[in-house]
Amino acid sequence: MNRTVVITGTTSGFGRDSVRLFASQGWNVVATVRKETDLAIHDDLPNVKTLLLDVNDEGADTAFAEQAAARFGGIDALVNNAGYYHMGPVEAASMEQIHDQFQTNVFGLMALTKAFLPHFREQRSGVIVNISSISADQGYPYTAVYAASKAAVAAFSEGLNVEMADFGVSVKAVFPGAHATRIFTKIDQAGDIPEDYQSGMQRFFGMQGTGSSPAVTAKAIYQAVTDGRIEQVRYYTGPDGVAVPRVKRLLGADWYWEEFRNAATGNPSDLWKSLVTQGKEPVEFAL
Repeated sequence: MNRTVVITGTTSGFGRDSVRLFASQGWNVVATVRKETDLAIHDDLPNVKTLLLDVNDEGADTAFAEQAAARFGGIDALVNNAGYYHMGPVEAASMEQIHDQFQTNVFGLMALTKAFLPHFREQRSGVIVNISSISADQGYPYTAVYAASKAAVAAFSEGLNVEMADFGVSVKAVFPGAHATRIFTKIDQAGDIPEDYQSGMQRFFGMQGTGSSPAVTAKAIYQAVTDGRIEQVRYYTGPDGVAVPRVKRLLGADWYWEEFRNAATGNPSDLWKSLVTQGKEPVEFAL
């Protein structure tokens, strides 16, 4: 019997590419979208059923979990992909924006996960994959609120991985680096940004590359679901996503942070330029 995965936030980017990858590998897919106008987005894939879900509507999650399980007779995996991106100096962010960032990326994710946990626990199997971010491993300036929400996702995934181990259920987190997805065209930007921040923002975002294809992260999500490594939590993807933990191992956390901070404030060292380059894997460096 074909296995079944639920994937949230599937109109573009990681979500859409993941739907197509799982479907191509013979999986049944329950894909979620927020708008009725998007319900036909996967109609070309016969083993995909698209359902409406707003991950911020926590009251709908239990009924959705039951509906999703009924579509194909069970659920083998859940991919919590839906999220959004708040950008700007913390000073300029409204508390409403900060709460909204955590509501979608953290509380909505937790609520949906809770709705599926009884199903996985009772069947003594299942994989939950949560989308975190490389910024969860080290906070980036001007995206500190977003990074904090993704750090919460990472810690939640690690704790829940151990919590569910007795039931044969694995919980994992994928840490993408910069990717060319539509999340960056749907930025919730802080308003009334003081002029003092403009040069720093231009400098920092000027350091960022365009990113790799979302298909790269879709492959990492598929690997996390299918590799059978119940104890592994963290999966890094994209050139900078892979580079950050590697460079941290090379330099140690304190030295790495010093190098990153210097680079982000406009004073990158020659060592930093050698280790982290735009769109390339870091070189091996003898220390």
